[in-house]
Amino acid sequence: MKSIILICIFFVEGLTAFILTNLRYTNQSLTLGEFDILKTGNIITILLFGIIFLLIFLNIFNSSKLSLLSLVIILICSVGGLLTLIFFNLLQFKDEKVFYVIIFSVINLFILTGLLQLYLSKSGRLQIIRNLFLTVFIFLLSASALFLSVYFYQDDYNLISEKKIDSDAGIIFGAAVWGGNRPSPVLRERINKGYEMWQKQFVKKLVLTGGGSPNEMTEADVAKNELIKYGMKENSLIIENSSNSTIEQIFFLRDKLYRRQKWNSVVLISDNFHLLRVKEIADFNGIKNYTVSTDTPLSAEGKLVYCIKEVFAILSFWMFGIG
Repeated sequence: MKSIILICIFFVEGLTAFILTNLRYTNQSLTLGEFDILKTGNIITILLFGIIFLLIFLNIFNSSKLSLLSLVIILICSVGGLLTLIFFNLLQFKDEKVFYVIIFSVINLFILTGLLQLYLSKSGRLQIIRNLFLTVFIFLLSASALFLSVYFYQDDYNLISEKKIDSDAGIIFGAAVWGGNRPSPVLRERINKGYEMWQKQFVKKLVLTGGGSPNEMTEADVAKNELIKYGMKENSLIIENSSNSTIEQIFFLRDKLYRRQKWNSVVLISDNFHLLRVKEIADFNGIKNYTVSTDTPLSAEGKLVYCIKEVFAILSFWMFGIG
């Protein structure tokens, strides 16, 4: 009976891993035929579920000492994780999706630590409170490591300058428009950095992205007007003015430009806290890229808040392909 429960856990976790991977690629408008084992989200999935599968097999050989109730609890958690994954597709709002990403991650970490505890424990019983603390600790430790990666991210500006790397285009990610037709300080700095990269001949063209709200100019069109004032010609500018998210902007870059025009590389231009995420998304979509940070001044508190938000956005992308 205990071995049967462990086998059931194995199949549920296997189905979960498959659906998760398929969902990650579907959300990026990609197929599983484009699966790349070296992408960060795929590495995390392989490690997480690989360890779970290993612990299941190890526990099968010691199933006689295991508590039946403990195994049932882990099976229930496994089914709960699968249901979380299925319900995720029904969600409409980003905040809800981020919450489900956290719940899904914690559930599977709990399963992993629970199986490890059962294997190492002489009693073969699950100590739920201790296991919960260990699960939360691992999650927070991982989130902290990701936070530090975002906070101290180093862009590729020096690399580009030293090696005189010439990319096909610089991608200016959209940001808020003020007063209907003026760039916000954040957008202004992205425009300025893009112009600098073009002026120094590090990029041949600039791709301006970002839609807009009703009764105001789009982010891309505002950026275009500013760059024309700086002296750029329209034939050096490519406009994408309908997107509402970073991922939509990457899709435009991938489908309309990078693949179709057989580009070799691009420079992604945004605020420093945003760069790790855009790099991960571009990498996942097979776009060779370099990143360059703007000079937008941020208070310590502001940078802290933005970096925390990025942690959950990156985690959502790695796990589910959203962000």
